[in-house]
Amino acid sequence: MWCCPKAVVPSVIALLAIGALVGSRAAFREAPPAVTLAVEDASNETATVEQTEDQRLTQLALGTWRDFYQGKRTLTLNEDGTATMIVELTGLKARLFTPRLRLDMVWSIKNGEMHRRTVGGHPADKVQFVNNYAGESIVEPVVDVTERRMILSDKDGRQKYNWRRIK
Repeated sequence: MWCCPKAVVPSVIALLAIGALVGSRAAFREAPPAVTLAVEDASNETATVEQTEDQRLTQLALGTWRDFYQGKRTLTLNEDGTATMIVELTGLKARLFTPRLRLDMVWSIKNGEMHRRTVGGHPADKVQFVNNYAGESIVEPVVDVTERRMILSDKDGRQKYNWRRIK
């Protein structure tokens, strides 16, 4: 009779958990108008460039993506800032944890990083376990996004997640 060693369950679940889941300015009027405008323009330009790049990445990221990291994952990123990730597991992972996990999330891209936070899902006890183990929030640097693929990285840059657009 086969019995699953207790040490196997945490490592399998750890793999799943890792995979399932990331001022004010003062204007000085004493300065000559040209200097003040130059400083404000430079500052606004930098903020606008960052905002524009995040907006560009956000627009490209909208849609449904799939990857096969630790199982089949399908991630749908909606324009309203909500997202859903479906994780489908097979074999031992499915038997030990669950064959299908749905994570309901909110998401955004800020400073070139995708921020996702789990706000619910099903089965609820498995979602809670993943949140307790891996945290409910994840931040992944955006390596690249095109019409066909999206590459995200873990914070350390060691692991790349290669998503392919399906819708």
